[in-house]
Amino acid sequence: LGDGIELRLGGDARATQGRTKELYSFVAGTPTRQREAGGRTTTLGAFADASFHVSDAMTLTGGARIDRWLIRDGFLREQVLATGLRVTDREFGNRSGWEPTARAGIAFHATPTLTLRAASYLGWRLPTLNELYRPYRVGADSTAANAALRPERLKGVDGGVDFRPLPGLRLAATLFWNRLDHAIANVTLAPNSLMRQNLDAVRSRGAEVEAALALGRWNLGASYAYTDARVRASGAALALDGLRPAQTPHHQASATLGWQAPRGILASTTLRYVGRQYDDDQNQDVLHAALTVDASLAVPVVRGFAIELRGENLGNRRVETGISGADIVERATPRTLWIGLRYEAPR
Repeated sequence: LGDGIELRLGGDARATQGRTKELYSFVAGTPTRQREAGGRTTTLGAFADASFHVSDAMTLTGGARIDRWLIRDGFLREQVLATGLRVTDREFGNRSGWEPTARAGIAFHATPTLTLRAASYLGWRLPTLNELYRPYRVGADSTAANAALRPERLKGVDGGVDFRPLPGLRLAATLFWNRLDHAIANVTLAPNSLMRQNLDAVRSRGAEVEAALALGRWNLGASYAYTDARVRASGAALALDGLRPAQTPHHQASATLGWQAPRGILASTTLRYVGRQYDDDQNQDVLHAALTVDASLAVPVVRGFAIELRGENLGNRRVETGISGADIVERATPRTLWIGLRYEAPR
């Protein structure tokens, strides 16, 4: 639109249709019931996004969009296999609505090596078909779907700094504050009985730091994130007010060291840390912290071909991902070794 001004206009559409058909309520290893559930969702959106290079030192960005969403043809049917008796036969009403969102940001190059940045934003998420229509059970815990779920709404701000004091070295830090209104969560209603519900909100604030260093054939990258997230709840979910959302650790960190040897050999190793977190809405079931080590090696053999070796969780650490009502702990990948052959067409 002129010197330093760019405007982008566009639109998008997304349609999702799904159905689950499953056997459940097993007795002595044999299913006694069958369930079918599903529906359709559609989202149509239009957006405008602009950037304005005020000067060599400052850039402004802004955007807005409007989305039209529709939830249709939802149903849940359950029947007894032996007799064909239908014990549940529900069709859910169609719903629709509008969701406006926007974003504004600024980047200020204070010096050739220092950039200050800030942004504010609004966002949203439509409930999934799984959250709307599919109940499920894990061990003794039964979780009911909720066809009346509202879309989640996000608002937040962040600010940070990028610093490049030396060639090949980049340091960055960001502070953020977010509030997710109508956050969807599995809420305990009674022992072993949960239901997907909209909480009042989840408030999250924290900091992220990053560092990257390129030194000859060596590359080092590291990041750390601290997140203080708290539930805001009332009504049937009042007991959750002030607690942490499920599966949200305070601390996460990673570091990767890479080396590019002569003749195209690539090697790297990565440390990952995930802090202690809770697996349930009531902050009773603890998932313990874990530190894992991964590594990879790529060795060219003939033109275009390379042998790849990769190892995940080399220390075979116990990485807990979930706890069922029967105190059965689900785990992530144990020590796993891979070997493969990769081909890239010569340029």
